[in-house]
Order: sequence, then C-alpha cells, then structure tokens
Amino acid sequence: MTIHEPVLLREVLLYLDPRPGQNFIDCTFGGGGHALALLAKVRPGGQVIGIDLDERAIENFGRKAPGLILVNDNYKNIRKIILDKKDELGRNDKISGVLLDLGLSSDQLGSGDRGFSFQAKEFLDLRFSKVSQPVSASDMLRTASEQELVDIFKNYGEERLARPIAKKIIAHRVVDNHAFDSSTLASLVADIYKKFYKRPSKKHPATKVFQALRIAVNDEYGNIRSGLSNSAELLSSGGRLAVISFHSGEDRIVKNFFRDQAKLGRLKIITKKPIAATEEESTKNSRSRSAKLRVAEKV
Repeated sequence: MTIHEPVLLREVLLYLDPRPGQNFIDCTFGGGGHALALLAKVRPGGQVIGIDLDERAIENFGRKAPGLILVNDNYKNIRKIILDKKDELGRNDKISGVLLDLGLSSDQLGSGDRGFSFQAKEFLDLRFSKVSQPVSASDMLRTASEQELVDIFKNYGEERLARPIAKKIIAHRVVDNHAFDSSTLASLVADIYKKFYKRPSKKHPATKVFQALRIAVNDEYGNIRSGLSNSAELLSSGGRLAVISFHSGEDRIVKNFFRDQAKLGRLKIITKKPIAATEEESTKNSRSRSAKLRVAEKV
C-alpha cells in the first residue's frame, strides 16, 4: 500500500469542513490521502466512500479502516454507487461533501506497465482500468486517422503542433505499425519540436500529447461532466462539492458547471477564484504547482 501526498489537503479540509457523524465521498481515492484525512474528521459516526476506477488503487490499499467504504467503479456512476451502498450507510445516509481530485496518483505514475511516464520504455496503455476500457492509447495511435489525432491533441492537450505531430505518427505507422511504447511516442514528438523550436522547453515536449491521449482513452472530460452533475444532485442541502483540477481544460469544465448551476440557483460558489497551493507546498510537492481548487455549496 502506498499513500501518496495529497494535494491541497489543508484547503480541502478547510472548505469541506468535515465533522463527526457526517458522510463524505472521495470520487478519486488514489492512494487514500484525502479520504483518510476526511475519515479522521468524521469519526465517530461518519463514513467516507472512496471510489476509484483503477482496480489497483482499491486492491493495493491493503487494509481496512472503520468507516471507510471502498468501491471500484467510475465516479460518474456516483448516484448508483450510493444507492447500492445504502445498507452500509444505514439511517445516516446524507452526503455532506464530495471531493474530486482529478490528478494522477503517485502509484499510477510509477506503475511501470501503463506508459504514464514518457521517461521509460513502457507499453503505451494510459488506461485507468484495463477491465472496463478496451482501447489503449497504443490502439488509438495505430488506428486513428490524421484528423482524429489532430483533434485529440488540440482539444485535450491544446497542442500547437498537433498537425505535424499527427503527420509524424502516421508516417511512423507506415514503416512500423507495431504497438506503440511511451519512449517511441516521446521521441517522435521531440523530433517535431526540434524542427519548430530552437530552445528546449522546461517541460518535456511530449507532455501535452500524453495528456491528450490519456484524456481521450479514459473519456475524462465526459466523466467529469457526468460526475459533477450527479454529485451535485446527490449532495444534501448545505453540502459542498470540491474539485481539484490540474490543467485548463479540466478547470474550464468545473468553472462553467459551477457558474451555470449558480445561475439556476442550485449551487452557491464558495471560491470566487480558484485556490492554489502555497509556496511552501509547491516547494515540497511539485505536483501541487498546477493544482486549482474550486468549491461550491448545494443550495
């Protein structure tokens, strides 16, 4: 079991304000850092439901904690999950808060067999769950048309060189259409960047392409939209929905959802501007540097 360092933990606890006897849902359980911190605040009497699509996250946790209910499922199904767990929640089935941490966990980044890191030669999988998601990133690269690849890189990665990168991938497929690995894709993207940019970037040039493929493979934007809507409906009056995003595409979806729900009188926006990590946390945990927290309350 690995418990990764949870991002913006102090701020999450401040805005969700968990108290004994309340129930919370951590939609992206990961290494369990946020969920265990919430659990410590709601006991005795309260419970935390931890959801994760990655079956390994649930399997690897490796120990039982009183009041912690773990579910291997997609958080977009949150309403069905709570209905199925109604007996375990008992009479106290009100949900006081929901958390979505949209970042990758440390275990996923270091898994070694799914290609999340482009610094190693790994099969380019990028799926959170091999059981429920049949198409890997490698499959997508081998079968998608040039325009489909361009759309993926632009829409999900905001990649400026989407067209030449897509052309490079298609050209590579003509010569070698075997399964893609992470280092091969990273090298193809790096070659394109060298042609267009003389100075190397601080970030690896393949960062946006990997992000875009991961989002496409896992339908992350679709899951976020469904998860936000279903979570908001599930919350009790006065309950809070907290979302941590890590790039502009995710944050835009959250921002627009909160704004639209506020106009309809269903949610009250608590954080007028997204909350960022402190300088101290950013120094200790590099993953927190791009994190943004938005919170809204059920009216």
